[in-house]
Amino acid sequence: MKILITGATGFIGQRLLLQTSAADEVFVVCRKPLTGLPAHVSVIEADLNEPAGLLDRLKVIRPDVCVHLAWEGIPDFGYNMSLKNLQHGSALLRCLVEECGCRKIVMAGSCLEYGKTFGPCHENEAITLDSYFVWAKHALYNLGRLLASKYNVSFIWFRLFYVYGPGQRAGSLIPMMADALKKNEHPLVKTPHNANDFIHVDDIAEALMLMVHKDVPTGIYNLGSGRSVPVWKVCEHLERAMGRELFCSKRLREAQVQPTADFWADMSKTTHALGWSPKIDIEEGLRRYVKTTEIHVK
Repeated sequence: MKILITGATGFIGQRLLLQTSAADEVFVVCRKPLTGLPAHVSVIEADLNEPAGLLDRLKVIRPDVCVHLAWEGIPDFGYNMSLKNLQHGSALLRCLVEECGCRKIVMAGSCLEYGKTFGPCHENEAITLDSYFVWAKHALYNLGRLLASKYNVSFIWFRLFYVYGPGQRAGSLIPMMADALKKNEHPLVKTPHNANDFIHVDDIAEALMLMVHKDVPTGIYNLGSGRSVPVWKVCEHLERAMGRELFCSKRLREAQVQPTADFWADMSKTTHALGWSPKIDIEEGLRRYVKTTEIHVK
């Protein structure tokens, strides 16, 4: 099977590459050469900002499956960046389906599409168009559904919840808290009782490879842990993993601030379709994070 991966040098893409096997022929889109890749992985030196050359290459390669993870500019959710990503994703989708004969597209959505603040998120719920980012994601999803119907291809739209792990963007919640604790500083958290659905990046990578290889019906699939964890509890797990006293997490837990969010993924549809559920709970995941990022107490 020929598998095309965009965003392979990103947070999730790097871990996804580790899940690929020599039984497949894998192509990754990168702006510059990569070294140290296994023999079954080939690099397409191209830039989604200049798609003409890439699309010509894809017509020759004719991938069977594409996992589209690339999304430039996070956390810039403004109009210009959202529009740019929509245009690039739309051109890629059309080329793959209309000109390359690609039979399955697996694309990254976001839990932000739900616009939800409390309770479980079900795939059949209506989205909330409250940002340019959600608008662009939803427009790309609608194009994928249209192409899937018109050309009888499989289109999998997976909605990511709060992915964490090695390689995560420094400004994200967990790296920010870990860095503060490492410096013996109190993490700057305004809403410590807010709870999010955290899922380890290696669980995401495993689920994506199942989506690539299994016969999964076209549609939306949540990728989360299926439970929410308050921010103060995340801080507590980090303190334990770093061998610290539970001082900062205690202060966060005792803060008199009302939560403004506590939502999580309903995972029943994904579990049924893939025969899979996440294996790494938040406590174990944060132990791995501390170990792999070499965070130690001063």
